[in-house]
Amino acid sequence: MFTVVIPLFNKELSIKDTIDSVLKQTYQKFEIIVINDGSTDSSTKIVESIDDDRVRVIHQKNQGVSAARNRGIKEASYEWIAFLDGDDLWEINHLKEIYKMMVTFPNEKVYVTSFKFSNNKKLFKHPRLANIFKIENYFKEAIKEHLIWTSVVVVHRSCFDKIGGFDISLTNGEDLALWAKLASSFIIVKSCKITAIYRVEAENRTNLNRQVEKTHVFHFKLNTVLNDDERKYYEYLILSRLYSYSRVMDLKNVFKLKNRHPEISWSDFLLFSIKTMEKSFRRRFHNIKVKLS
Repeated sequence: MFTVVIPLFNKELSIKDTIDSVLKQTYQKFEIIVINDGSTDSSTKIVESIDDDRVRVIHQKNQGVSAARNRGIKEASYEWIAFLDGDDLWEINHLKEIYKMMVTFPNEKVYVTSFKFSNNKKLFKHPRLANIFKIENYFKEAIKEHLIWTSVVVVHRSCFDKIGGFDISLTNGEDLALWAKLASSFIIVKSCKITAIYRVEAENRTNLNRQVEKTHVFHFKLNTVLNDDERKYYEYLILSRLYSYSRVMDLKNVFKLKNRHPEISWSDFLLFSIKTMEKSFRRRFHNIKVKLS
């Protein structure tokens, strides 16, 4: 039923637990394809030592996570592709919840559950009337909520025939670029059930790409976006990236990205930064009050 695609690059401290979290699923009809993307540590030896014929390892030279995921899609034996990063974890009910969603909405092709951070960082969630539902306006809702994350999404392989796979030219935000394409072409079914854990402390995890030319936000063309909600979504992502670069005083990439998007004014950026810092201060002040009470 499910092909679980796991890209692997130097995750020797995490990969065993990641694969074990799949093998322990209450729903057991799956295969696991691990794409070894040129690992130089003992990651592949750890995977190959797992005694389960549903686990298959495919080796390729290092080409990046997008190429690894695309290779996994190509090699899949089943029609439903479930993604899982090599340092994250599934709860035992992940695939069972996906199957439940398929029964509830049998005609759709994209299903996503919910996740939590391993450090218990709070996540904003829109109020919902049902536990399983169709996302009505992805671009409007995604500004505030992490609607899709790689390790909670399952996609029918026919979707990739229509929209293509992950963009191998990107080294950051390649997932967001694909989610936007999926949202523009297909209905996305979501569950409020938390079935996965984003391991913040995992090795080789990077958050800010210093090669701005290889980020998804660099290549957005705002003047071609006609939908107002979609435009606001892309503006938000660009402003967020500008703010992230400014926080680490990476002014070179601030100016590169800003010049790439002249539609974004410096006043827009300043206002966004002030609001973001204000929200951050309020959260920290709230946490201090909670600890003292």
